[in-house]
Amino acid sequence: MLREWQRILRPGHRALFTDPVVITGPVTNDELALRSSIGVFLFVPPGINERLIEKAGLRLVRQEDVTANSALVAGRWHKARQRHKDDLLLVEGEERFEGLQRFFAAAHQLTSERRLSRIAYLAEKPAG
Repeated sequence: MLREWQRILRPGHRALFTDPVVITGPVTNDELALRSSIGVFLFVPPGINERLIEKAGLRLVRQEDVTANSALVAGRWHKARQRHKDDLLLVEGEERFEGLQRFFAAAHQLTSERRLSRIAYLAEKPAG
């Protein structure tokens, strides 16, 4: 993805992305499985994304830890879904509903405890 951005961006233009699964503390196999239950994720330690940005020929302009927002949103999703459980069960079924609730609970706990972090990266294609 980063190399493709480097290819298509005009010099001086920027791309913004977040990585929601930077490992910043101890995480168990079960917690990783829960956190990745809705899709494919690449869990990385701090510093990897920064190196990959540079390796792709981009310049890291800024990075910001936005983990607190992730914790807040995951907790709100979990609570809101619980409030509307009966309606959601009709649409999703019990297995899907419970799976998503476990996902949001895990995401909330891991980010609240700062064991997984969401980092925003602003990268730029160098001019000239």
